[in-house]
Amino acid sequence: MRYWRRVSTSNTELREIIRDEIVRLGPISCERFIELALYHPRLGYYSHERLRVGRRGDFITNVSVGGLFGEILADQIIELWELLDRPPEFTIMEAGAETGELASDLLGRLSQVGSAVSWSYVIAEPNESKQEQQRRQFHGKSDEQELVPTGSVRWVRNIDGLEPITGIILGNELLDAIPTRVVEFSEDRWREVCVTLQDDSFKFGLEPIKDPRLTARIDKIPRPLPQPYRTEVNLGATDWIGDAAKTLRRGFILMIDYGYSRSDYYSPLRTEGTLALYRNQQRQENMFERIGETDITAHVDFTAIAEAGLEAGCQLIGFTDQHHFMVGAGENRMRSFENSEGGKDREQFLRAYKTLMHPEMMGLAFKYLLMGKGLTRTSLPSGFRFASDPTNLLAPDSMDNV
Repeated sequence: MRYWRRVSTSNTELREIIRDEIVRLGPISCERFIELALYHPRLGYYSHERLRVGRRGDFITNVSVGGLFGEILADQIIELWELLDRPPEFTIMEAGAETGELASDLLGRLSQVGSAVSWSYVIAEPNESKQEQQRRQFHGKSDEQELVPTGSVRWVRNIDGLEPITGIILGNELLDAIPTRVVEFSEDRWREVCVTLQDDSFKFGLEPIKDPRLTARIDKIPRPLPQPYRTEVNLGATDWIGDAAKTLRRGFILMIDYGYSRSDYYSPLRTEGTLALYRNQQRQENMFERIGETDITAHVDFTAIAEAGLEAGCQLIGFTDQHHFMVGAGENRMRSFENSEGGKDREQFLRAYKTLMHPEMMGLAFKYLLMGKGLTRTSLPSGFRFASDPTNLLAPDSMDNV
């Protein structure tokens, strides 16, 4: 009885919407289930206002550490602008901006650069109420108190609504939130894990794979594998990268997320995949409980993302973890504090910097993938200075054919 008290009206209504679709159409893919659970226009997890990010939310991100992450990222964007020979107009397009806090931190830092460049910031956000929440992030306690120059910020529903840009397309923890397909290798064959009904309750079932694109991606999974072996294939994430490349006339794509190279992602030891559920800082076990109130995420196959970018005409520039990125990109900031007399600002910086870069904290959890398009030179920016060759890290055999 206590459990039913905790189930909200929105949860019950969303369950009925998903149930009715299965009754009408038969088993649905996990991708479709996750899409409804996260992005239903009215009832999805990401569609209504709730505290998702931060210590009182459902999960911690880089932005939760404070403004330092955005400031170091802004310094890196300035380097990338310089690698493009300092164009007078430079557009930053961010998708998956959540509260808009990272955008606010970035613009606050970039506004200090001066008048040599006109920074333009575009946020791709399909949900109108979320757009309004992001607009509020750029103001203080009143509409008159503008924290960053919001005249340089505009919103589009998706990247298809944007003319080709010169600048950077940024995705911070975007790809892991794109709904994914789930597959299983058992009885010497691959099948798709779908959601069906049994006695009016949701359950997983195995269905034949009918999508040739899914089959093609499965064919790239390294063998041999133990059985049963369940994992994810995210077609939506690679589609997004293809669309992003079309939106980029000249510049960079920078993706920051949890993930692995293909060989690590599909390790024989990872028999249950990476799909994970989070609520109130706790990992959950049942995808069918509190639907619309729980985050559903899967790690990123960065080899597939790199291949999609290469196929769309991009160049692979760098791939590294957050530890090495922060050591390189934050080096100048670190030296400036080393030469200072100390004080509260220095202590705050060192505490935040350690959280971001330490291998036992966030340093190894996040990966950074940088691709470019239309570049006349491909010098490595400081964040990738200590990275190994990205072609070797992201499986050279698969790269040879793109």
